[in-house]
Amino acid sequence: MSETVDQGGIMKYEKVHFFFRKHWTHFLKIIIFNLTLTLIAIFALLIIGTFITVFHITILYTFFAFLVIILLLFVINTSVLQLFSFFFNVVIVTNNRIIISNKTVFLKNDNDAIDLTKIQDIGVVAHGILRNYLNYGSLIISLSTASPPIDIPNVPNPHYYLEQMNRVKRENILERQERHNVSQSSQQAKPLDYLRDIDKLEHDV
Repeated sequence: MSETVDQGGIMKYEKVHFFFRKHWTHFLKIIIFNLTLTLIAIFALLIIGTFITVFHITILYTFFAFLVIILLLFVINTSVLQLFSFFFNVVIVTNNRIIISNKTVFLKNDNDAIDLTKIQDIGVVAHGILRNYLNYGSLIISLSTASPPIDIPNVPNPHYYLEQMNRVKRENILERQERHNVSQSSQQAKPLDYLRDIDKLEHDV
């Protein structure tokens, strides 16, 4: 039986409970780092441009224009594409799985799914004054298999999402137990129905 999947990697029969993105400080760190590199690159280009202009080295004009184009491409990548990537990277929690989506505009489109039945424990790690003051941290998901724990970093309000994930996990357990009980009841009912049919045939004869 084939399973129908939409573009987000979610099965048609799955119910999305909630989703979240990384804390805004993650995007802020990227912007500050890239802005620092951009300012350094602009300062270096100004020095090279001044050197070329003062000494009239015409042969280096093409090289200087190439460096300017590279800098513009770098700024576009860091400012625009990183902004889109911030909104594309999302963690989706359904009634069956936790889906971790890591996407960029062109280069990456990764989806990792964790089955709720394989989750043994979920914990929060939020060390440091800044993380506790701004209320973000990491969710550590321990699996029942031999696989290493999965770290979801930069989670906003991690204790809230920890409670929500545990709630969804409990609902998943109760749902599976209910399906199991219904299945057992139907299996027990089949022999009884068979005996009733035999008894009815005997009476008819």
